[in-house]
Amino acid sequence: MGAFKISRIFVVTNGEDTSYYKYVQIGLELAAGVGLGFWAGYRLDQKFGSAPWLMLAGAAGGLAAGFYLVLRELPKEKDFRSGKKDAGGQP
Repeated sequence: MGAFKISRIFVVTNGEDTSYYKYVQIGLELAAGVGLGFWAGYRLDQKFGSAPWLMLAGAAGGLAAGFYLVLRELPKEKDFRSGKKDAGGQP
């Protein structure tokens, strides 16, 4: 199985990001994490006969992974108090 990455689509006007694609991406990352965890847990439950525990654990793990991906994107967002964009921790 090869690794894949969803490319980001941005519309930039005068240095400002004016698109909502990044918000759609964040939502899809969260949903995909939960969905894949749920599916993997469901398949493992079928194999081991432990329903619904591995399915619930997979969904919880997928939710945690999805939140990690969302939290990883937050430093790239604007600081709404100052209106300045954070450059990943750089001054």
